[in-house]
Amino acid sequence: MDIITKLTIYIRANGAQNGPPLGTILGNIGVNTIKFCKEFNEYTKDLPDYFRLKVNIIVTENKNFTFTTDLPSIGFLIYLLKKEEEIKDSNGNLSIISYILLEDFLKIARFKFPNYTLLQATKMLKGSLRSSNIIIKI
Repeated sequence: MDIITKLTIYIRANGAQNGPPLGTILGNIGVNTIKFCKEFNEYTKDLPDYFRLKVNIIVTENKNFTFTTDLPSIGFLIYLLKKEEEIKDSNGNLSIISYILLEDFLKIARFKFPNYTLLQATKMLKGSLRSSNIIIKI
């Protein structure tokens, strides 16, 4: 089958609805919008609904479709999960530290690097935290 349309749109995880504007966009190129919404929402059901995903849709001449999504960046995930805390040093000066909980750190590692061992994934993720001056807190 020949590809007749390639489309890139942004949709919130588990938030595809067959009404406008998505229904109009997909309907105009012959895609069964209800089927697309059902498949997309099932695919993203375990993600938080505030994730806005880049969705690449390919439609063939017989109106079948496939889609892929680009996952949120590591920086975005860290931004969502990082916390800040004021601490006093021995001289009584206040400073703010940024940290991420170990549990959240491991979740990001597994989510972003599912094809790597946990050790490999955490090493890659530690570099992102280090460059952002964020520590891991137990």
